[in-house]
Parts: sequence; C-alpha cells; structure tokens
Amino acid sequence: MMQLPPPPVSNDASFESRTEAADGAASILCTANILALAYVSIAYAAKIHPTISLPDGYYLDLWPLQNGVNLALAATVSRALTPFLLPSGRDENEGGKSIRTAALALVGLALFDAVSTLGTVTQVANAATTAEAVSTSMSTATSGSSVMETVARSRLESWGPGLLEIVLGHGDASKVTEALGLGDVVFPSILVAWGFVADGAGSNEVAGESDGSTHTSGDGGGDDVLPRSAPGPFVVGYATASVAGYVLGSFATEIVGTFGLLGDRSGLPALVFLVPCMLGAVTLTALARDELDEVWGIGQ
Repeated sequence: MMQLPPPPVSNDASFESRTEAADGAASILCTANILALAYVSIAYAAKIHPTISLPDGYYLDLWPLQNGVNLALAATVSRALTPFLLPSGRDENEGGKSIRTAALALVGLALFDAVSTLGTVTQVANAATTAEAVSTSMSTATSGSSVMETVARSRLESWGPGLLEIVLGHGDASKVTEALGLGDVVFPSILVAWGFVADGAGSNEVAGESDGSTHTSGDGGGDDVLPRSAPGPFVVGYATASVAGYVLGSFATEIVGTFGLLGDRSGLPALVFLVPCMLGAVTLTALARDELDEVWGIGQ
C-alpha cells in the first residue's frame, strides 16, 4: 500500500506573530503619536522662536504650546499616582469615601514644599553638586533663595517640562510673569480624583436605597434593619468642593504674593495654600452632608 506524504506544517503561529508585530509597529506610528511628536517638537522650538510676526503688526505667541506639554505630562503622572492614594474598598476599616490616605500624603507634600521653598538652603544645594552648569545657575540666585526657587529659575532659562508659565509681551520684550510647578497641579488633582470616587460611591448608595436595599447593624442582632443615611439638601459634590478649594487657594497665593505678607520673595509654596483650602472645602461639604464620619473616619 502506497504511503502518502505527511501534510505540510501550518505556519499559522508564525503568521500570527508577524501580524502582531506589524500591528504593534503600526500602533506606534499611528496618526495620534505622530501628531503628538510634532506638537512636542514645536513646543521645544518655541523657546528659540517664541513669537511669529504676522502681517499688519500682529504676533502669534507659541509659549502656550509649552503649557500644553506640561498639562499632558501632569495628567499622565496624576493618573499613575491616583490609584495608590484612593480607597480601594478592600479594607473594612476604610470605606469608599475615606480621605485619610490622600489627605496624609497632601499634608506631607505641603510641609515639604514649605520647608524647601521658605528655607534658605542654597549653600547646602551648592555643596551637594559638582556640576558646573548647576553651580553656575545657582550662583545667579540671591543668597536668600531656596532650592525650589533655584530649580524654577533654571527652568525659566532653558525650557523643559516642569513649569506652567504666563508670558507677557512679544519677542525680545516678552517676560515670564507667573510660573506654577507641575507638582502644584498633580498632587491637588489626587484630591479631585478622590472627589469623583466619593461622589460615585454616594450615587451608588442612593441607587441602592431606591431599590429598597437596607443593611443590618453590626452588633450581632441580625433583625435590626437600619436605613442608609442619604445626603440632605446640600447637593454640592466632593469633586466640585475640591476644585472650589483649589481656586480659593490660588487666590490666597496671589494675595500673599502681591502684598508680600511673607516677605519679599519671588516664589511661594503654593501647596501650603492649596492643600488647606481644598481639605477645608471637602470637610465643610462632608459636614453639611452629614458624612463626616465616612470621609474622615472619626467614629472608627
């Protein structure tokens, strides 16, 4: 009996691997990534040519493009940090609205910002580095400048992601009048993200009430059915309250800086004003909604 040759081996696996590699390369070279690379390149070039002259005496300022890069970087960092500071719900002692972890992190960062900005530690910073460029940039600062202020000044000399700037004037007459570090945007955004999570937890509880769901007391008596407490007429969400606190803290920073209430300083620790205002706004909202125990865990 004649024996037939074995069937050819299928190359489906190798074909799929080549297809996946081609799809990966195509995803990297997609239109969005190409446009993002072009945007960043133009933003870096804007430091060399910050203004384009137009006919009839008009100007096109390019410095807002740099702020766009900074905001994209801030959003990426915030999305990476937020999951580690928000309540996961796995801990029975920490409810879905607990703010303690995020608040502890923000208070610590505000204290660090205060010490780094208000402290006069330029000599320590100079001793800690031997790089000639860094030493030269630090020597241009005044003897009362701080580490954070020195870093900000170096960013203003040669642009790089790290500072949100407001520039007035055009061309050679342009001048940076305001600057805000990305940390003053990223870290407060964690509290705003918590506000959205807390608002979502509250809406889920209200939805459960509309379905007639109840919960029993935890003292061993399974027959005692207690209704869930719903928010009162005060309907302001925690996310809205945290944003309002950020705006209030920004105003406080401007007032203190304008009138020199902390002395003649060119830089102020923004987190020192932002964090208390945001936490205060959230706490007042929780008090008005009768949810202070859930937010701060006072009764636990």
